[in-house]
Amino acid sequence: MSTDINSTQATTATNNTSSTTATTGTTTLGKDAFLKLLVAQLTHQDPTSPMDTGQFVSQMADFTSLEQTQNMSDAIDKLVSSQTENALSTEAALIGKKITWTKTTTDSNGNSSTSSVTDVVKAVNANDGSITYLTDSGEHVDPSTVTQIQVD
Repeated sequence: MSTDINSTQATTATNNTSSTTATTGTTTLGKDAFLKLLVAQLTHQDPTSPMDTGQFVSQMADFTSLEQTQNMSDAIDKLVSSQTENALSTEAALIGKKITWTKTTTDSNGNSSTSSVTDVVKAVNANDGSITYLTDSGEHVDPSTVTQIQVD
């Protein structure tokens, strides 16, 4: 954003803004803080030389863009949450079924080998958006490694 305001205006706007949050050492302006800053800027402008119309339009476009980005981020968060819930519900149908998966192991020399393992699914877990199957033997199985599903 290319906004120029003097230190008095910035201090006034900042003191009136409680929704500004600190994130990893930097300050992030939310839409409420952005509007308060814009109102403070308009309130404290010199009446003999008002804000340039182009600058005002640019700031309003920045605000609109910020609001749309936040709305899109919220929508994506809801979509991801919904997909995880749907995946968990779908995968829960495997509880009690026998699955076969490819297991890769690495020995102390760094040599890897694969084997086919079969066990019964005891639970389905969702952590950080990824699904794993917990088997009767306590193994956590990545669904992408499953090669066969059987009714037990």
